[in-house]
Amino acid sequence: MKVLLVQSYLVGKEPPVFPIGLCCLAANLQGYHFKTFDPNVSGDAFGEFADILDAYRPEVIGISLRNIDSTNKRKVVFYYSYLKEMVNAVRNSPCRESRIIVGGSGFSMFAREIMEDEPEIDYGVFLEGEETFPELLQNLDCPDSVEGVFFRSNGKVVFTGPRAQLDLSKTKPPKREAVPIEPYKGISEAIGVETKRGCVFACIYCIYGFLNGKTLRLKDPVKVADEIESLVSGKKVRRFTFVDSVFNQPLEHAEAVCREIIRRKIDVSWSAWFHEEYLTEEFAGLCREAGCDKFILSPDGFSDRVLQNLGKTMKKRDIIRAFEILVGIEDTEICFNFFKNPPGQDMLTFLSLMRFYLGAKLRLGSRVHFEFNSMRIEPHTRLYRIALEQGLIREEDNLLYPKYFTNRNTRCIERIFDTMLLLKGK
Repeated sequence: MKVLLVQSYLVGKEPPVFPIGLCCLAANLQGYHFKTFDPNVSGDAFGEFADILDAYRPEVIGISLRNIDSTNKRKVVFYYSYLKEMVNAVRNSPCRESRIIVGGSGFSMFAREIMEDEPEIDYGVFLEGEETFPELLQNLDCPDSVEGVFFRSNGKVVFTGPRAQLDLSKTKPPKREAVPIEPYKGISEAIGVETKRGCVFACIYCIYGFLNGKTLRLKDPVKVADEIESLVSGKKVRRFTFVDSVFNQPLEHAEAVCREIIRRKIDVSWSAWFHEEYLTEEFAGLCREAGCDKFILSPDGFSDRVLQNLGKTMKKRDIIRAFEILVGIEDTEICFNFFKNPPGQDMLTFLSLMRFYLGAKLRLGSRVHFEFNSMRIEPHTRLYRIALEQGLIREEDNLLYPKYFTNRNTRCIERIFDTMLLLKGK
């Protein structure tokens, strides 16, 4: 059986990201002929896709839908529509009878909605696909025997039920040779390394607990370092990012990863997402010694009331303390993510955030970066229930087509941010 693994198309509006998810699938496809295709590094995405379909004639086409839309932009780009375009391209090609399987985090968030919205998709892989996808390939005519699968029966969408989470100690490392890595080199945050899955935090807007579970599943730091060393020595990669939702929780595990990189004297630079509460001066120095040159923080709010409303465990003082620690770590960038108008925001909070922003830029200039984002209302989150209670959405609304949370009484703040982003060309 010939299988084509395809990354979802981001329309050239985002820097390409090395498709680590496809490589995780490829590591488990023994006995199958497969090719991979990422339209995001193609000069002619749909033209090249058509050529591959014509020349390779795959029997199964697996599409990884990583993003539904560009939630962090002033003007949202709806990537899902290009998935539909890709499905249509298959059905209008010589491979029109090929089975189409869609998976990935974007799909899993809206699995039933997507299956009902796009009837040309044959199967959907829900959540982790390393075991589900190859098992489904062996049972295409009886998908009801495979856990974690959406399929169609008598015109109706059927779900076989959730699958147990993977034991990461027994999983194979991503088969990175399945995708040419050269197009991604030199692009910040394009090449990812995973140290864990799961998130123990309870941010009201966040989907990670649903996608990866609320229990942390840790990879052996030695195996993480093996993967990094392979990237550096075998692929000549000089920069990567840790793709964990939070790198420094648990702190001891992150410290062990850093120490293993230092022990092996791996010459590499990297970035990661950090939680302010667990960021100490000693740990930040350890990260820098291990190659970290970009610390990304996502406090999202800038008052104790807003942070509490967002479900955060940190306080405003933790944000300021983390910032002061990072100011002292030389040759590094600091990145902050905030929501424009989160629950509990008022003009005083907004002015306090602007003071912090302007003060940080005056002190550090281009060494510090800020992103101001909208709050997309997503299913499987507490924000979804809050939005229902406040009448911002209805239960029958299809959130596949985005809706956003904003405080009704302070909508002017959202407009101020949008004006700022417009002036900056975002």
